[in-house]
Amino acid sequence: MIDLQLFTGVLVALAALAGLTIVLVAALYGAASVTKPDQQPPGGKRRDLPQLPQPDADRTRELVLR
Repeated sequence: MIDLQLFTGVLVALAALAGLTIVLVAALYGAASVTKPDQQPPGGKRRDLPQLPQPDADRTRELVLR
């Protein structure tokens, strides 16, 4: 049979872990709501990736290259 003190200790440890998790999540949500959305990240803005060339609708390029 499980010792009652050991069982109580495990329950207290799990409750403390759950409480710390809730506090951490609340702190992260609070920090996200306090920061301004227009702030740029420390590394600066990400540049747009180059666009791939779009194929010609009437295939004139293919006809010229052949």
